[in-house]
Amino acid sequence: MVRVALIGIGNVAAAFVQAIEFAKTGKEIYGILNLPIKPNNIEIVAAFDIDKRKVGKRLREAIFTKPNVVDKYIDIKSNDIIVMRGPTLDGKVGILSSIIEESEEKPVDVVSILKREHVDVVINLLPTGAIKASAFYAMASLEAGVSFINSTPSPVAKEFGDKFRDRNLPVFGDDLLSQIGGTITHAGIIEFLKSRGVKVLRSYQIDIAGSTEALVTLEDWRKDLKKGIKSTFISSYTNGAEIVAGTSDYVEFLKDRRVSYMVIEGMYGIGVPIRIDISLKTYDSINAVSPLIDLVRLSKLLMEKGIGGAIKEVCYYYFKDPPERAKSIMEAKKGFELLLSNLL
Repeated sequence: MVRVALIGIGNVAAAFVQAIEFAKTGKEIYGILNLPIKPNNIEIVAAFDIDKRKVGKRLREAIFTKPNVVDKYIDIKSNDIIVMRGPTLDGKVGILSSIIEESEEKPVDVVSILKREHVDVVINLLPTGAIKASAFYAMASLEAGVSFINSTPSPVAKEFGDKFRDRNLPVFGDDLLSQIGGTITHAGIIEFLKSRGVKVLRSYQIDIAGSTEALVTLEDWRKDLKKGIKSTFISSYTNGAEIVAGTSDYVEFLKDRRVSYMVIEGMYGIGVPIRIDISLKTYDSINAVSPLIDLVRLSKLLMEKGIGGAIKEVCYYYFKDPPERAKSIMEAKKGFELLLSNLL
C-alpha cells in the first residue's frame, strides 16, 4: 500500500481522487505503467487546503466544491478523510485573493500529520506561483521522511534535490507534463518533423481553459513563468527555432476543458515551406491522472531501494522543467526505460 497526502484540493486533486476510486472498482486507467504496485494499492490518507469551503469537509465532498470545475465521473465511496487547514504563505496572492475564501481555522502541524498517517508520498498540487508554500511542504516532507512530487512550476526538485538525496527520499519535478496535453504534443510533432528532415523555423502554442489555474495564469508574472517553462521545454527539442508557448486566456464555460492551438512552420526538400495547424481538445485535470499514478508508485519503489534525490530519468520524462534535460523525447524515453529495467 502507498499512503499519499494531497496538497491543494483543486481540480487535479478532484481528478486524481476519482481515478483512484476508478481503479479500486476494477476499471482500467489508460496509459499507466505496469508496475508491481497497482493503482488500487494507492491510499489517500491526508489532504490539505486553505479554502474554508473545503477545510473541514470530507475529501469526497471537497473535490466537487467551488471553485473546482471537474466533472463527477464516479461516486467516491472509499474515502472519508477530512481536509485539513494548511498554511497560506503565498498561496493566496494576486488574483487568488478574490478566488479563495480563506479558512479562519489555525493551520495544522503538517509534519506531525505526515508522520501520524505514515505518509509515503506527498503530491504538491498548489497553484502556479505558490513558491514559498511549495518550499514549506517540501521541507515538511523532508522532516517527516516522505517522498515529494512537485506538479507545480515552483523550483522544488531543482533546489531541494540534494537534500532529498541525502535522506534517500525521491523528489520529482518540476511542472508536470500532461499525458497528452499541448506541450508534449507540440514537442512530439516537432521531433517527428526533425526526424523527417524538416527544418523547423518557428512555432507557437496558445492554450485556453476554464479552470482556476487558467484564470490565475492571466496575471502577467504567472503567465510569464508558465510561458517561459513551456517555450524552453519545446525549444530544447529544436535547433534554434523560434518558439512561443503559453496559456493565453480564460473562458469560464469551458470549465475543465482545455483547447490548445499550435502552428508549426518550417522548410523541407529544396527549401519550400510547410505549415501545420493543430487544434487539440482535452480535459485538463484528467491529463494529470496517469502521470501522477505512475509517479506515486515509482516513488514508493525507489524508497524501498533507498534511492533518493531528483532522479533525472524520472524528472526529464514526466516534467517540463526538470533539473536536467534530455536532448530529445526519444532519449528521455530510452533513459527512463533503462531506469525501469534496473529498478524492476
